Amino acid sequence: MKKMILCTLVLSLAACKSTDVRNIADSVSDIAGIASTGTSGGTSGSSSIPTYEHQTQQYSNSSEPFYITENTKMSPERGAIRSITQEKNPKGMTMVRVLAYHQDSGAAMESTNYLYALDGNGWLSDKPMTMHRPETMIINSGVYYLKAQSDTGKFYTSGMITLARGVTNVVSIELQ
Repeated sequence: MKKMILCTLVLSLAACKSTDVRNIADSVSDIAGIASTGTSGGTSGSSSIPTYEHQTQQYSNSSEPFYITENTKMSPERGAIRSITQEKNPKGMTMVRVLAYHQDSGAAMESTNYLYALDGNGWLSDKPMTMHRPETMIINSGVYYLKAQSDTGKFYTSGMITLARGVTNVVSIELQ
C-alpha cells in the first residue's frame, strides 16, 4: 500500500513543471514554518503571519466620567434606549417626550435630558436641546445623540435616537 502511494506521488510530481514543484515545496515549507515559529519562511523572506492575540481588557474598575453638558459620545454607552414610539399630535409638529425608568427596578424616574443634533458629517452640535422636566418639547426631526441624567442620583443613559417628522416621538430610556 505504501509503495502504491509513493508511486502515485512520484508520478504526479513528474507530470508537474519544475515551477509547480517549487511552488508546492515553498508552500509546504511555509506551512512547516508557521507551525514551528509562527512566521513565514518561504520566498518572501521576512514576512510575518499574524497570530492570535488576546484583546485588551474589556472590563475595568474605572469608567469614563459622564458629563451631560459636554457634546461627546460615551464609550461604552450607558443605560439603554428601549423604544421610540410615535403618537399623532394635533399641531402636526415634530415633538419629543422622554420617559425615564430605573434599569434594575423599572421604577419611573425624573431626568434631565440633553439632545445633541448630528450634522451630515456625524459631528455633535455645540448647543443641545435640553429638557429639565418630563414634558413634551418641539424639536426638529433627525438624528440626535441623547444624554440623560437622573434627578435623584447617579444614573445615566446615552445613545443615538432618530426622531420622525410631524409626530410626537415618545422615547423610553432606562437609566443605569
